[in-house]
Amino acid sequence: MVFLFAVTAGLFTVGLLLAAGACGYAIAHAPGNRRLILAISSTSVVLIGVTGAVLGSMTYTKIATVALPALPARATPGASPVGSQSEPTSTEPQAPQAAIDAWMHFQSDTGDYIGGGKQQVWTLKESDFSVGGSNRDIRVSVSGQGDWWYLEFRAPSNGQLGAGQFTNAERAPFVTGKAPGLDINGDGRGCNTLVGRFAIKTLTWTSAGTVAEMDVLFEQHCEGMGPALRGELWITTKLGVHRSPPTASSSVAL
Repeated sequence: MVFLFAVTAGLFTVGLLLAAGACGYAIAHAPGNRRLILAISSTSVVLIGVTGAVLGSMTYTKIATVALPALPARATPGASPVGSQSEPTSTEPQAPQAAIDAWMHFQSDTGDYIGGGKQQVWTLKESDFSVGGSNRDIRVSVSGQGDWWYLEFRAPSNGQLGAGQFTNAERAPFVTGKAPGLDINGDGRGCNTLVGRFAIKTLTWTSAGTVAEMDVLFEQHCEGMGPALRGELWITTKLGVHRSPPTASSSVAL
């Protein structure tokens, strides 16, 4: 079909050229009444030209449609193919999950801005716990006993969190390089800068990439000052798992 359109358009183009030449010759050698010959010739040339233009446009459209097939849509990097599903991995941020069991222990030095000198334990009996994020950046919220707290633990250099020691931590939302990130804030109090460390004793994941169980000890010095907020957080989203909380006066040793 494309070949026929192309041949037809070519014939009309040749015809247009021949008609224009014939009209010029007729006008030049006509013995009289050249105006009538000019009008007839001009009309013929215009009609042939319009017809050729229409056929040429149709030919171009047809060629473009056949010669340039539609390309498949470019997939977003990391996205699953259309019509398929994949299991989420722990490297992908996950929505916060409510804890099945949990507790948090604060042992705050006198002069510590965040903890305010508290020696206190929060449990699921009077508080709400949730955990989310990914194995690069875990975030926990605790609210109860008239207060609320946010804790964040970030791996260094976009690495992955796991059991072990993480030292020379910086404030998690504003880490500057290879250091791990830590941030414990709440009740309207937060550090502009901080130094600290944390130790993950236990960290396991569900098949959906959410935290199954986590036990982490931490030490934070707000603005790099001497007084510290030390503590421990244990949280699980698995049924049938329990760990007894410490007493408020017990010490926290990393």
